[in-house]
Amino acid sequence: MILLQVLLCSLLFSCGSSQEDDQAIAYDNYVITKPNEENKDAVNYLYHHFKKRTAPGIVLMQGVDAIPSNTSKMQFIDVAIDSQLNDDYQIIKKDNKLIFKARSKKTLYWLYYQYFQALSANDSKMNGADLPPSIVSFKDSKDGKFAFQYREPYLQANLVEDYDVIVNTNNVEKDWGIWGHQLFNLLNKAPKNTYYSTVNGTLNKNQICFSNPAVYSFLEDYIIDNFGEKETYQQNFVISPADNGLVCTCSLCLKAGNTKTNASYSVVALVNKLAVRFPSHQFFTIDYITVNTPPTTPMPKNTGVLISSIDIPRKVNLDLNNGYVKEFESKVNKWKKVCSTVYVWDYISNFDDYLTPFATLSVAKTNFNFFKKLGVTGIFANGAGYDYSTFNAVHTYVLAALMQDPTLDVNGLVTKYCDFYYGASGQMIADYILGLEKVMQNKNIKLDLYNGVKKMTGTYLSKQEFFDFYNAVKDAKDSGDEEVVIRMNQLYTALTFTAMQIELANKLDEQFGFATLQENRIVVNEQFVNQFNVFSEQFKLNDIFTTRETEGTVSNYLKDVQTVILNGTLKPNLLTKSTLKVTSELDEDYSDATLLTDGIPGLSSDYHNAWLIVTAHDFSAEITAPKESGMYHFNFNFLVDGRLKLTAPEKIEIIINDKIVKTITSPVKTRDAAERMTLTTTVPLGTNDQIKVKIYRDKTIKKFACDEIYLYK
Repeated sequence: MILLQVLLCSLLFSCGSSQEDDQAIAYDNYVITKPNEENKDAVNYLYHHFKKRTAPGIVLMQGVDAIPSNTSKMQFIDVAIDSQLNDDYQIIKKDNKLIFKARSKKTLYWLYYQYFQALSANDSKMNGADLPPSIVSFKDSKDGKFAFQYREPYLQANLVEDYDVIVNTNNVEKDWGIWGHQLFNLLNKAPKNTYYSTVNGTLNKNQICFSNPAVYSFLEDYIIDNFGEKETYQQNFVISPADNGLVCTCSLCLKAGNTKTNASYSVVALVNKLAVRFPSHQFFTIDYITVNTPPTTPMPKNTGVLISSIDIPRKVNLDLNNGYVKEFESKVNKWKKVCSTVYVWDYISNFDDYLTPFATLSVAKTNFNFFKKLGVTGIFANGAGYDYSTFNAVHTYVLAALMQDPTLDVNGLVTKYCDFYYGASGQMIADYILGLEKVMQNKNIKLDLYNGVKKMTGTYLSKQEFFDFYNAVKDAKDSGDEEVVIRMNQLYTALTFTAMQIELANKLDEQFGFATLQENRIVVNEQFVNQFNVFSEQFKLNDIFTTRETEGTVSNYLKDVQTVILNGTLKPNLLTKSTLKVTSELDEDYSDATLLTDGIPGLSSDYHNAWLIVTAHDFSAEITAPKESGMYHFNFNFLVDGRLKLTAPEKIEIIINDKIVKTITSPVKTRDAAERMTLTTTVPLGTNDQIKVKIYRDKTIKKFACDEIYLYK
């Protein structure tokens, strides 16, 4: 929590850099018009926050302070909240009068902070150095309309208390009474059989029955007790199934229209019923898995839908003729016909690696422009959330701006914010971020949301440029004021994880590998050990506790590296890429059979690196006979992880001279948490033997991951 507090503190008190332009004119005094009953809260907020940023006597309010008689060098400011405003905000300038109008209190307060920061660039009496750079020009009168009404980058910086006001974003903790799949969790706090589904004629407590009156009664009581029914207060609620493919097919749900794979009908019926019951609140569902069929008749005006964009290829140059893109467009258009509020559940993080730099901004800009053209009214950009992700403060600022106006220039936004946030190192960091974005733009690379460092360094992330940047951050991390030093050290710690991951992926490579081969032993490099020590010592101090979305604690990762790499016995395999020949067809994305004989073990905390994942066919290979006869040991290493549906194989057969001599089975099929599993056996081998190995996939899951087939005496 230390760094979250520091970030909030920096927004209020830090001494960052300011920029000079002509977008806000400086005056000797700023006089706020006397409030009336309708705008007194907004006026008092402006007076209080404006006044504390200047010396005494600079900011005045009519009816409170004495106003000098010479008004020629005064700026008179009036404000209003007008829910009927055609645009989201207005700036009206006439002589020395300035009027701010906005449709909502939050937008008006955001406009204040934009003005404070813009004014500080030209008026030395004004302290706005703690505020992120303004994206609004106050040079002339203007009307402003946001591209989307709901705007949330779900990243750590946006979740800092009150930061959503400063950048005018939404916050899932404030704006939703029930979010995502939380309904299932709420029902489970006081479970009743009447809440749950019937699947294949049997009660199944892993899904909800949306037709049962008990579920409606629970929601009615929950909303009244926690949010009330006042017409002046609106809250949003998501009504969606538990995150699985189960569908209730009880008599009531079947009557509503449900099938074994489609829960849309019962879910939408409940959404509609709640919307009628609570007209001041808004009710959504999610177009996801079993809810994928819009109704044929219009829904109440206070309903909406969240549509996932996960299948859209994430490229800077979006192919509008791509099948997934066309399917998404069709889905949006169908929902728009029956409900007025359509949000997109978009994605902005690599959920298998929060710490390696992720070139998400240009792709996000492309998607936001596409969504706007489709008439989408809101975006929830799903990211690392409360967990630290590298450059998340930069991404939050840029994405918040693009959600207001997706035509804004990414380069300018990144450069301005890095200068503000990283001080003297800002330009260096901006150059690196924009370098990644330029690769995405020039090569039109598809950005994967679940990706390992090996694929990243094969697409947009240059290994050499990364290590140059990593070393530059190391050299600069202790320079600057206290807050910049904290931010730079946090960044360096996160990048240390990436450095280790790149080195592990590059095995024994002379330039980028983590180890070398010395006298028939694999010896870990001193550099890798030092990086491990830095990461171990610094991750808690820098509030970096997670490497990925699921089961990704830094503690588990470090334990994994310590056990498998640093304390493990790393020795070359008697099998090599020339003595083990794979004869079965491998998966297109997992075709590197050398992973099975390189002597490098995989980590249970990273299924992308060192593991050969087999799904297409059962695995078979031929092995060259050894040069010496004798008893030989086979070790087969597997990754079992119930979350990833990675299981132990059904069985392993060792075949010598066309005869099965050993059959190996595992006593455990899988684990809830990721775990390495080793299956061993010993067989006699002769110099003229014909040796084959067959590994059969589990009959149900048909998927396994193997990092090594060891042969040794």
